[in-house]
Amino acid sequence: MKKIIAASFLIALSAIVLSFNTATSFEGSVTYSISFEGSGLPPEALAMFKGSEAVSYIKGDKRRMDMNMPMQSTISISDAKTKTVSTYMDIMGMKYLIKMTEADLKKEEAAAPEMKIKYTDETKEVAGYKCKKAEVTIKTKEGKEETLNVFYTEEIPTSDVKSVYKGLKGFPLEYVINQKGMKMQFTATKVSKESIADTKFEISKDGYTETTMEELQKAMMKMGSK
Repeated sequence: MKKIIAASFLIALSAIVLSFNTATSFEGSVTYSISFEGSGLPPEALAMFKGSEAVSYIKGDKRRMDMNMPMQSTISISDAKTKTVSTYMDIMGMKYLIKMTEADLKKEEAAAPEMKIKYTDETKEVAGYKCKKAEVTIKTKEGKEETLNVFYTEEIPTSDVKSVYKGLKGFPLEYVINQKGMKMQFTATKVSKESIADTKFEISKDGYTETTMEELQKAMMKMGSK
């Protein structure tokens, strides 16, 4: 069980996708279904992730992504004006808060793998939007390369979705993330143009223990090794 909890944490951490750019004219939400494949987890453990879902909220300079998975939930909020990201994690009742400043974000970006984007003519419809395909090739410091496909729309004018897709000229409605052999496919099921309340980007810190990304990663990896 501890290994599953640790894997769930690492998956959620890598899957956080927030656009971090200037204000966009689009206001609303995007709902994604999440499917899984691969990894060294047994089939019964992998099946526990079935039904996982994510919702991205967009308003002006602010972004919020909620991810609900078995045994944990994650809320991550970014503010382009203050250049900060706050991530709230509830792992089976254990609540953690990670705050990232502009300096932290630059450090994370500097450590990110080398990435190249190749735009193609292939298109497909996702959640009612015509999307274009981009092939994103990621090269690690060890020289290993992996190409992931992303289908994005230019009808939602936002970009720079985290470091792994930084520079993508549109909003991703279908994309894949690989976390230690476990591939997660995010597919938008609904795009809603709606008014988002300012309170959506305000969360009480009560009950959360503030920590750093590095310390929480170490704790979860230690848990997974037991």
